[in-house]
Amino acid sequence: MPNPEVSFDRNYCLSYDRPLSSKALRSIAGVVRRTVNKVRRDSVCYPRTQAFHNRIDFDASCYTVRSTEDAQFLELMSLQPGKRISLRLKGRSKIRGTLQLIRDTAGTYSLRVYVPQQCEEKRKTGTVIGIDLGYTEMMATSEQELLGTDLGQYFSAISDKRRKNSEGRNRMHSLFRNLLKKPNKDNLAKAERIRKHNLGRKKQRARYIRDIGVIKTIVNRELNLLFTRKTNPIKQIVVEDLSARMKVHFGKKWNRRLSGWMRGYLQERIRYKAKKHGIEVSEVNPAYSSRECPRCHCTDKKTDTGIHLSARFAGATDMLTWLLR
Repeated sequence: MPNPEVSFDRNYCLSYDRPLSSKALRSIAGVVRRTVNKVRRDSVCYPRTQAFHNRIDFDASCYTVRSTEDAQFLELMSLQPGKRISLRLKGRSKIRGTLQLIRDTAGTYSLRVYVPQQCEEKRKTGTVIGIDLGYTEMMATSEQELLGTDLGQYFSAISDKRRKNSEGRNRMHSLFRNLLKKPNKDNLAKAERIRKHNLGRKKQRARYIRDIGVIKTIVNRELNLLFTRKTNPIKQIVVEDLSARMKVHFGKKWNRRLSGWMRGYLQERIRYKAKKHGIEVSEVNPAYSSRECPRCHCTDKKTDTGIHLSARFAGATDMLTWLLR
């Protein structure tokens, strides 16, 4: 750092004894801001978590790894000087770099270690397939293959169970508020029991995490089987970009079910698995794809059965062939 008491040469930098105008300060701040943004775009960041207040980072100087004959221990720095928190690990592994301590909404803690992912080289030979993501089935390929056919049942079951539990919690909330309006010894005691045993969120969140764990297992299993198949390997996949917000209303029941459709997680897993196995991913806009003819690219605005219209013109039997046009 330069010494502010020393006056630098004018050709080298500005002297400290000469005040800067507000216009010059704004100009310097703009240069610094643009430089920082440019560096951030080129830098590698950690994956985003649910919130920033539920994470603590430990660098290499904030923890030590201790191994014994029967277990491996991780000692984390605490707020009390000279005292560390000792955690017994379930297995043995080489721990290095920055650790992240995450507290989720269920009140459980997890310690995460991020290591560089070893990706395969980009495939130069293979087939190009189209993938159509869905709710009842996880995906349908242009090879007329359905993957994850039981995924929609899990989505519907989880949505319906959460609706039923929410109705019961709403009744308990109403009873809790009514008891507080008539404060006496018995009502206050009953209200406290309802608050303690029926209005908590730890068990509710833990049940939801357990339920969606089954869905994540199905998604990863089907993608691994698709990307690692030996016969007719895949070089490139073309998939719909479903990042846009859906504006179509299908009724109260199906809107609730579709809101629980984990399309963001599914797209993230496709990109991750494809990059890991060296497969190129191309995303296309799904707007009006069911009404567009793959030959002349005209759309049928009068009817919603453009799938049959395009099939007559293009001789296709599946809408997924349009993704490869």
